[in-house]
Amino acid sequence: MIFISSAVQADEVSVDVDAAILSMHQEINYLVNENNILKNQIELLQEAQKVSSQQIEELFKILEVGATNKIIEEVIVTQKENEDKASTLYADGRKQLIFGAHDAAIALFNDYLARYSDYKNAADAQYWLGRAFYAKESYDEAKAVFVQFQQENPLHPKYANSMYELAQTLVELAEIEAAKMMLSEMLDKFPTHSLHIKAESKLKELQALTSES
Repeated sequence: MIFISSAVQADEVSVDVDAAILSMHQEINYLVNENNILKNQIELLQEAQKVSSQQIEELFKILEVGATNKIIEEVIVTQKENEDKASTLYADGRKQLIFGAHDAAIALFNDYLARYSDYKNAADAQYWLGRAFYAKESYDEAKAVFVQFQQENPLHPKYANSMYELAQTLVELAEIEAAKMMLSEMLDKFPTHSLHIKAESKLKELQALTSES
């Protein structure tokens, strides 16, 4: 009887151990499955985060490009508006000079040069400013403008004209020798210029004047 009881107890212990081992295996399998699920979820989250980061980066690029384009558009519009204003100001100065409103022409050309010194008509505005001062008989101012024009625009189409105008101005200032030198230089540099005959005639006149004195 004792032997039988011991055998039964041993069997029960064996069953309990097997059950425990089976339970542990099941628990381990459950944990492994849960771990795999969590790993998959983490990978999905990481992938989603990567996609989101790319989308955010693309969005910022789109916004940045949009902002840049807007700035460029604003700059273009502003530049166009300034060009229109500059052209109007220059044209108004020319009109006033033609009409003999010398003070108004001087004010407009000075305004142009102050506001649009790097625009396409700046050199022309400077030349016409000298003409306006000469027409007003402000010869010192005219001389200064023509000299500056020549220093800053040696290749300008009106360079020869400015030499003739400066010579005329020097005559009015009684700087006859300087005027003769200016006309001689003009005739040498621009022998086919439209003002060549006038310049030659003026030079002969000045030479005759100085020879008499």
